[in-house]
Amino acid sequence: MRFRFLPLATGVLAITAVVLLTSRCLAHWYELGAAKDEYGLKYDVGVEATNGDKLNVSFTLADQGRLKPIHSVFVMALSNPDRSGSRTYLVKTPIGMKQTEDGKLTGQVEVAKEFANRAVIRIFTMTVDGRSQNTGPTAGARYYDIPLKKFLNKAASQSPASIASPPASNIVK
Repeated sequence: MRFRFLPLATGVLAITAVVLLTSRCLAHWYELGAAKDEYGLKYDVGVEATNGDKLNVSFTLADQGRLKPIHSVFVMALSNPDRSGSRTYLVKTPIGMKQTEDGKLTGQVEVAKEFANRAVIRIFTMTVDGRSQNTGPTAGARYYDIPLKKFLNKAASQSPASIASPPASNIVK
């Protein structure tokens, strides 16, 4: 008779485990406030138009500053808020960061031009000033946004090199 309730108990236990585990797995991200020194980050962003409706975004992180170690880097663009205030991702593309010989982290990704004005490079970290952010009431990852928009103006102002006409000949016949 005891085995009659075993499948029911197993099912209830499995459902309870799934519900309890998912509550612990939700991501909590908190934006880092503005800082005059940009948290000591030293970076370079390059934006170039490619064929079609894409932009090639290259990101080089020379110094991780006060956010060391960096967890991940994404290019993100969010939609405008709907009536309920929620937003959706229009772009969420990870930048695969690889270490160069001189110790810098670099990576690149393609983004559609239509989302360039609202896109940001979002740097995620779990530590700020060497302190873990996984404790306390605001436990979770911190992120720092670098608007892509400010680098688009530089890319637009740099016109492609024009083809020079050949120099005039100084030979007199």
